[in-house]
Formats: sequence, C-alpha cells, structure tokens
Amino acid sequence: MKFPIKRILIILFFTYLANISFSLSSNQSQNITQELQHEVTVTLKLIQVFVTDGKGNPVTDLEQYDFILYDNSKLKTITDFEKHFLIKHEKKIEEKLKETELPPARKISTRMNRKFFLLLDMFQNDMVGMKKSKKAALHFIDTQVQPTDEVCVLSYSQDRGLILHEYLTTDFQKVLEAIKRVKGVPGRMIKRNRDWVKVKTRQYATELQEFAKSLRYIPGFKNIILFSAGISRSLFYDEVEPDSADSIMGMTKKDPGVRVIYEDMCKELASSNSPVYTVNTKGARGLLDDLRADIETERGSKGDHSLQMLSDLSGGKYFADVEHYEKISEEIQNVTGNYYVLGYYIDEKWDGKYHEIKVKVKRKGCQVYAQGGYFNPKPFTEFSEFEKQLHLFDLALSEKPYFQEQPLYFSSIALPCSEKKESNIVLLSEITVDKIEEVVKGKTEVITLVFNKDNSIVESRRAEIHFSTIPEKTIYHYTIASLNPGEYECRVVIRNLKTGKGAVGSSSVVIAEPLDSGIKLYPPLLLIPDRKAYYLKFSRDQKDKSESESLSLNNIYPFLSNKHSPLVEGVDRGTNRVWAVVRCSFLGIQQPDIKLSANLIHHLADTEKKIPVTISILNRYQEDDTEIFLIELQTKELQSGEYSLYLFAEDRLTQSRSDVHTTFKVK
Repeated sequence: MKFPIKRILIILFFTYLANISFSLSSNQSQNITQELQHEVTVTLKLIQVFVTDGKGNPVTDLEQYDFILYDNSKLKTITDFEKHFLIKHEKKIEEKLKETELPPARKISTRMNRKFFLLLDMFQNDMVGMKKSKKAALHFIDTQVQPTDEVCVLSYSQDRGLILHEYLTTDFQKVLEAIKRVKGVPGRMIKRNRDWVKVKTRQYATELQEFAKSLRYIPGFKNIILFSAGISRSLFYDEVEPDSADSIMGMTKKDPGVRVIYEDMCKELASSNSPVYTVNTKGARGLLDDLRADIETERGSKGDHSLQMLSDLSGGKYFADVEHYEKISEEIQNVTGNYYVLGYYIDEKWDGKYHEIKVKVKRKGCQVYAQGGYFNPKPFTEFSEFEKQLHLFDLALSEKPYFQEQPLYFSSIALPCSEKKESNIVLLSEITVDKIEEVVKGKTEVITLVFNKDNSIVESRRAEIHFSTIPEKTIYHYTIASLNPGEYECRVVIRNLKTGKGAVGSSSVVIAEPLDSGIKLYPPLLLIPDRKAYYLKFSRDQKDKSESESLSLNNIYPFLSNKHSPLVEGVDRGTNRVWAVVRCSFLGIQQPDIKLSANLIHHLADTEKKIPVTISILNRYQEDDTEIFLIELQTKELQSGEYSLYLFAEDRLTQSRSDVHTTFKVK
C-alpha cells in the first residue's frame, strides 16, 4: 500500500474535514456512524468574521444584534456570539488574546482560533532569501503568536513539491524546531533551461491549487504567510505558444500559460477563505537584479507582480521586503488578531452539498470579511478513493479526529529487537473486540503506517478482514519491519469499510545507531503466563515480500506460545509473576557470559517506590550474535498504577554493560 509523499500534506489537512458542529442530543450524534441511517441533525454552526472601518482598522465595538447572516440566501438567527481582540501593550511579546465570556456550559472559542500556515518557498528563492525567510518566520513565532493559535510549517521545493514539516499545533517549540529543520537547495540557485522552469512553475501553481482545495474544509480563516521571491516577470507574462520542446516536457499547445494557472490557484485560495500574506524575500536586492535584467529577457527576473496578484486575489496583503520582518509581523498580527464568531443553528444533512455564507453589518462604513461557506458531511460509502485516504490520515495522525466525535483507541507498542537493518522492529497491538465492537461489525481493513521525523511514510501494510470469523475476543496483531536509525511514529488503524468508523493504536520508537562493540539489551516482550493468545499477521503478496515479512513473531521471540499472552495494555491487580523474552546482542565478544538483573519502580502520586523483584532464567537460546532469554520476574502482589521495569545486562568477562527500561500498567 503506497501513498505519494507529495500528497501527504493535503491528506493531513482533511483532519478538519468534518465541519464544526455540536449535536443537541447524544442519540442524534449516534446516527453519524450508521450507514444509510443519517437523519437530519440540528447542529450549531460557527462562522468567523473580520470587520474593518473605511481606513482598514478593526471595528471592535459591534454586538450580536449588529450582524445579519445568510446561509444559502436564507436569513438565520444568530444565537451565539464571541469577540476575539488583542490587547496592545508596550512590549509586543506580552500581547494577550482577550476573549469574551461564552454562554454558560458552552465552550466553543478554541474551535475558531487563529490558524497560520508558514510556507517557505524554496523553489522561487535563493540561499540568501531562504536564510531571511527563516529568520522572519522565527521572529513571528517568537513575538506574535497567541496561546490559542495553531501554526503549521510547510515548504515547497522543485524536486519534492509541497512538504509538511509540522502539523497545525499549539506547541510552538515544535514549530520553531520545524522551521530550523527546513533544508535544501533553493530553485534559483540551480541553472536550468527555460522550458524546465516553465514546467516546474506550472506544477508549483497546480499543486498549491490542490492544497487550496483541501484548505476549504478547515473552518474559519486560514492565514497563509508565504516567503518567496515570486515568479519572474519574464515567465509570468510569457504568452508565447509552447513549442515542440514544451510538448516534450509535458506541455501541449492547448495548455494555458503560467499566469492563467496561477490566477486559478489564487481564486481557489480565495474561495477556501485562505488570505495569503506574501513576503518578498528579494526586496531591495530584486531592484538591482531587475536593473541588470535577466539574460533571457528584457523584463528581468523580479517576481513582485506574481506575489502582489496572489495577495490581492486571495484577500491578503503584499509586503515588499523581508528585511522589514518586524513591521511585517506586527501588521499581520493587527490584521488577523481581531475578529468575531457568529453561531447559528442549522438542519445538517449528510449530502455533501456546499452552503454559501454571506454576512452583513447594520452599521454604515464597515467592511465585512467572512468565510465563504462550508460543506455538509456525506456517508463514507460515497467518499472518493482520495477522500478515503484523507479520512485514513485523519484517524492516524490527528490528536482529535474530526471525522468521528468519539474516536476509539487500542493499545500498541513498538519494540526494537536487532542491530541489523533488516527486521529490526516489532509493532504489536492488543485488540479487544468488545471494546471496538462498532468498528469491527462487518468487513474491515487493518492498516499499519510508520512515519519518520519528516512525516514521510517509510512503511505501510494493509489487509482486509472479517473479525467475526475469529472466535477469540482478544487479538494480538503484529508487524515486523525494517527501519533505519531515527525517530518514528507508528500507527495501526482499523476501519469499517461500510461506515468509516475507525479505531487507532499508536506508539513511538527510536532506532539507535548500530553497536560498535560490547553488548546491547533490547526492550523486553513482557508476557502474562497461562493466558491464551491469538496472533494475527498480515503480509504483502509473495512477490513483494521482504525478509521481515517472511518472519513470524516466534522467530524473533522464541519460547512464545498461544498459552501466554503479550503484556501490551496492562495486567490485573494482584499479579505477582510476569514473564519476559529478552534479546541481548553482542559484538567483539567470543563467548559472552551474560548476567541479568532488574529493578521495578511503582510511580505514585508524589513519589516513587522501589519494588523488590527476583529474576529466574527459565530458558535461553543463542543465534549468531544475539542471546535470547526467557525469564520470570517474581514480586509481591502488584497494586494499581504505573510501573517502570529496568533491566540490566553485564558480560562477566569483559564487564560490558547495557540497560533498558519499559513501562506497564496494573489495572
């Protein structure tokens, strides 16, 4: 199962696909997950509105009765009202967001918070411009963002297209780190012929247009801050018919020019309520370049016209020189930091249709900027294949998926197990059928996804299954994979193919660099003795199988049997005996003599308590450069809470040492 990496960004933004709504009754909300039983549901719809006076200053003293709202030309009664305004202090960094109190027992302000998309354009930029872009972006985050804001970091390169570096998040430290991680060779540093640049520029506009289409599903305004040198005037205004070379590069005489496609992109951004604040990264340097003139044309390489058009058509603002990043940050803050939220009730239907929104104010001389509309939800079976992929990534990566009101979860762990790059990690999930019964009714799919630090998919597996054909109520699903050293996020998604209802298991793992010498202890696979287990593994077709897919869990953890179950979710209170399969690799040691010991820590509310534990080696097995132990950990009866198990290994001859720890819960 393969997903184009360039499409991941668009996929992730559909985490907001389900429009903001609040059901009036829990019984009504249950209809959302029942195929062909969707009834009309009364929901609260929220609309974000900016209002300015004739000079462009925010109007801050309007009240609920000052607004008039139409949904598909029908006048609606505004029942909910909020004001969100920034209070200016002497120091900008101390600015705080002021929010009016909401009606009793209704907390909706966080649903319409500000959203910023920082887009670093590497294609239309040079090395100096990229350096200035990152400096300006970092300044904006350091001085302007508010605690309730959400920020996303993206870049665009000529080779990889649109790249997501950090999701919409309120963790601004992650945002700062993501900005610093953006690397690559800017497009304007590479000497290419004109036909190549023309094709790549068309791809640039087309991909950003697709990105804009996904943004329309995110509620409210999506403020895009684009750091770019823009498209050169010579290319932007080139209306010469493509020649044969163009056709070879993928263009035909019927294809529109760069400016036409670019205008379509701008309009799509406008319709998705995504004003673009363009920051020219050449600034004064561009004037000098333009005087020198591009060797290919007398019009020069300055890209200000394309940036101005983008801001004008999308409803944003153009900033001519990134050098003035402090003032630019303040202006963007003033424009986006003052808004109202209007709420009204609708009869929401599951038909996927678009609703046009128009907002007016009774006061004369005011200019109103409101989102253009929203889409109704639709049944899962009517989703296109692309939409189903978007739905999948919503389940896999969102902390709070919008496709279902109460996402279901199951426990999953990731265990590094080898020094080799092949078959060096096990992903293991405990699936309790009764807990996710509404998901596993009928035909389902089970999908394993592994993301690296750059949010690219490095491993994926998929299989379809009827859980009703498995008599056991607890199932242990596992995947054996091969990963390079690095940090990874692992997801296992179970999704009903009729209703779209899903359940997710998640885990994180770090694959360390290979061992140089000595011994290396790996996280143990804990077992609950005398509790039966049913194991489930899916593989690709035989012709596509890798070495990892030809292995079973028993190959990596000998001594396993269906009589003992893995400890994934937790053990029952009163347990005093746990088994573990422990792998220990060694390098440069001819005849290792490994000694094992352990500590057990009970994490209490305000302290940690060390629990006595003894180790008994029940069995051991050596293969190549790894020794595998089956051990029994005996202790007093465990009380409820979270525990950390520390294992220590020492080679008696070389005194080489290694340690590892794992956590588990006692229910």
